[in-house]
Amino acid sequence: MTSKHYTKDRQKREKLIEQIGYGEVIKRVVVDRNHPNGAEIHEISNTGIITIFNQRTHKLITKLIARPNQIKRYFAENEIIPNGLIELAQYHQKMAYNLV
Repeated sequence: MTSKHYTKDRQKREKLIEQIGYGEVIKRVVVDRNHPNGAEIHEISNTGIITIFNQRTHKLITKLIARPNQIKRYFAENEIIPNGLIELAQYHQKMAYNLV
């Protein structure tokens, strides 16, 4: 199930993500920014894709092609970021994939 925002505005990004590949989820975090619709679940994949769901409804909010600093924010200072993930995000940023 997806939100109206996702289905309307993200078709180009979805096609690019399909080309990159969803990969496997390597980290899942709950993010609460006091949004009226509640907290979110952010899933980070080994291909640098971030998938965001509403925690309560489990509706898909959006998918992102992560930039390096986005990846870094999901890992605590003492956590090891999987090999190659930052470099992959740097490549995606260089190719401007995150702007789609």
